[in-house]
Amino acid sequence: MKSDSKIYRFFFGQRGERHLPFGAILLILVPFLIGGLYFQNRKYNALSANPEHTSTVISDIGYIGTSGPIIYYNFTVNGVTYKGGMHAKGFAVGDSIGVVYQKDNPENNMTVFKYYDGPSYGSVTIFVLAAIVLALYRWRKINRKYNESCPELDGTGRCSIYRIDKEYIFVTVYNVTASLPIKFLPIDCGNGEFENTLMEIFHASLHGKYVELKNAELIKAMKQRSWRQLYQHSKGVLLKHDSRTLEILPTRKATDGKGLDWDYSRALSFELGGASWKDIINSTRKLLEHHETD
Repeated sequence: MKSDSKIYRFFFGQRGERHLPFGAILLILVPFLIGGLYFQNRKYNALSANPEHTSTVISDIGYIGTSGPIIYYNFTVNGVTYKGGMHAKGFAVGDSIGVVYQKDNPENNMTVFKYYDGPSYGSVTIFVLAAIVLALYRWRKINRKYNESCPELDGTGRCSIYRIDKEYIFVTVYNVTASLPIKFLPIDCGNGEFENTLMEIFHASLHGKYVELKNAELIKAMKQRSWRQLYQHSKGVLLKHDSRTLEILPTRKATDGKGLDWDYSRALSFELGGASWKDIINSTRKLLEHHETD
């Protein structure tokens, strides 16, 4: 499943998201919910199949967080003392209370009014309703056309992208100087991966700490043998933005054959207030796939 598909993003979020994905939350909570419900029903069914009644008094009242008071009680069966407790209001230490316990296992017990109320599904109902609401909200959000509007971009960011045979190379640009970090993506990556990597590089160019590198160090970090080899076997674009406009400036082979020049005739400009981010990504990739004629 591709990472920019709707189903993938519904459960696991977009690549690069830092919050806990929806699917991860479900994978954590659902087993606990099912296990707790199974244990509760099993305990109640075993008790109701072989019940015994007795009476006792409340021995203590405690509090855990803001969940309300918990009453505690003790009772004795065949000379053995057993304990129990439940959330309840309006009681005081010393009040009489009825208890139902499992005849062959008195450790399984509860108060009379809890027993006759039957298994509680309130927490399950609340969880299911909350999960449905969150799922509908998330699906509605994801089901919108992919990245139709542009994200807010502050300041002035720059990113160089090179397309070689099997991958894209994203390079951070501080003003006019290329540096780290450098990111790599396969040519067949999804638009979501492409976008998130681009945004990471933009963020680095705005907020990262600039470390000056020599050309030999930079080309090595890009995993290329030489700048000449990179220029001969790659397509390149420079993306730069301010808070209102994003420009894409492609490269072309230099007339002397020794490097790359800017190809202003194919440059593109987008107004961030009304442009489609999907169009920006597709246009960038299309420029990188452009084949020049001799």
